[in-house]
Amino acid sequence: MNNMTARARSDSELFLAVARAAKRLNESVDWREGITQFLEELGISTGSSRVWMFRLIEKGDDYYITEYIHEWAARPELSNFDDLQLHHQRVEVKDDDVKELYEARLRGEWRQHHRCSLSGHLLNEFVRQSIHSMLTIPIMVNSQWWGILGFDDCDKPKSYPESYVAALEIASVLLTNAILRARLHWEANHDYLTALFNRRHLIKLIEQALQEHQPGQLTILDIDFFKRVNDEYGHQAGDAALVHLSDTLKSRLPAHALLARFGGEEFALWQPDTSEQNSVEADELRKALDETPFIWEGKAVRITASFGTTYTRSGQHKTEDNFETLFARADSALLEAKLQGRNRVVVVN
Repeated sequence: MNNMTARARSDSELFLAVARAAKRLNESVDWREGITQFLEELGISTGSSRVWMFRLIEKGDDYYITEYIHEWAARPELSNFDDLQLHHQRVEVKDDDVKELYEARLRGEWRQHHRCSLSGHLLNEFVRQSIHSMLTIPIMVNSQWWGILGFDDCDKPKSYPESYVAALEIASVLLTNAILRARLHWEANHDYLTALFNRRHLIKLIEQALQEHQPGQLTILDIDFFKRVNDEYGHQAGDAALVHLSDTLKSRLPAHALLARFGGEEFALWQPDTSEQNSVEADELRKALDETPFIWEGKAVRITASFGTTYTRSGQHKTEDNFETLFARADSALLEAKLQGRNRVVVVN
């Protein structure tokens, strides 16, 4: 290799560093909790000035938008994280160099760049960010371009030998697997449409709280006359109405409250009884929903819901409820709210 090539460590040391970095990602379900250490291992092992990630936010035929999400820098003054131009950055695919790079990323191909061989937009960015050389490896999730794992060299030009690139491509694959694992975990516990917890996961969390004798309140709510929304405006409007209810309630709930879509137009809310934060009364949520119109194709559509609320029953220093008894009372209160005319709250102690 020529004098631009730098081997900060032997190939075997680099593969060991990749293995350590992968371990960081696997220490938790959420890959983001270990990403800083992951990038640090790769940065130190390659002798890079910066190791970074950006995520693809949007792509079109002649542009793409990215978000600079994670970074490790060898020295504080090399950090780019406060560079606002890199956050929600729109890149126009105009000149040939940018177009070739864009298409290569869509295909999942790595690229090395040296400032001396660039022109146009890429050269301007290298000068602005004080980059001499850069290696970029696309992160592909489900065969689609998700983002970039990048390595910058700011002190002097450097080329990465093929063995290094192979090791770093493995690192990219490991990162992809961590992203997929986190996505699968999220999908297993959440409702895809509203991004709320799903029924199974909320029941699990409530059962855990009851086993630990934690008091709280359970509210079951159901959108009033939801079938009319679907019949009059269509099922897309119905889905949008469910998201509207979700967003309206979430914006008014404290951080410790757990909201879930139980199925169809039915939702459930568990609010643990904590000394640090107060619970939100169900009637406050009912009023907020009633007073916040759902807008569909420029038309305001009134969405209301009926609420049934109950509280855990406590014996001597412990809760006497299990999920079935708690849910039965809340569901009974919901039925009573509907019988009384809907758009109201019924509480059963």
